[in-house]
Amino acid sequence: MLYHYPSTAKVDKIIPKNKLYQRGSANHRIERLFVEQVESIRWAYKLSPHTINLNDSETIKEIQIFSIVSRVERLDTEVLQFIDKLIPSPIIFEILFEDKIKVIATYKRQSQADSQKFVLGKYYATDWQDLTQREDLPIVFGIADLYEYFIEQLLIHTNKTTNKTSSNVFLSPNVGANLSTTHQKIASIEDKIAHTEKMALLTKQIYELQKRMYKEKQFNRQVEMNLQLQTLQKQLKDLTR
Repeated sequence: MLYHYPSTAKVDKIIPKNKLYQRGSANHRIERLFVEQVESIRWAYKLSPHTINLNDSETIKEIQIFSIVSRVERLDTEVLQFIDKLIPSPIIFEILFEDKIKVIATYKRQSQADSQKFVLGKYYATDWQDLTQREDLPIVFGIADLYEYFIEQLLIHTNKTTNKTSSNVFLSPNVGANLSTTHQKIASIEDKIAHTEKMALLTKQIYELQKRMYKEKQFNRQVEMNLQLQTLQKQLKDLTR
């Protein structure tokens, strides 16, 4: 989900890491992660009703696109979380490592208890892609619609990754084919996130149960565990309908 952003939204501003430390009162662990894992941070684009001609939203005013050149292939999400906590508006991170790029983000929503605070969820990511694999932005009406679209695309990538894992554990040919269709049936982005989390949890449980079955020597325990496995498999299959 790499996109071409309009020149009207371009910022292209390098953000010094030490300014982030000072503003966010980073502890020693966070500072070490920035030093060891981050080469540079660039505020690349600001997407707003004024820069990309979309309708305004009460909950989302802007979406920031940050470009991070990473020194490691697996950038710790604590780095991203630290930045997300400093900046109120949602951020889509483009992580560059060597000649590859991936997109990472969390669904950031306003706290119901305190409108001045934001709640961060789990981070979702695409696979590594070629730097030139960009496409046009989708046609949407509002800035909030665009943000939900970004998050949903990341969820679909996550579900595909989950399906790759599950295919190594048991045969389920229809899971991958039904992911997008299933998401279309779910109304809210919060429900889509919950759906993705359920799929990931079930896949993990299935994988761990099959590992235990492989090591189990007692036949009666194998039978019992196989019944548990069938139940989990059915639950995962039901989530894709």
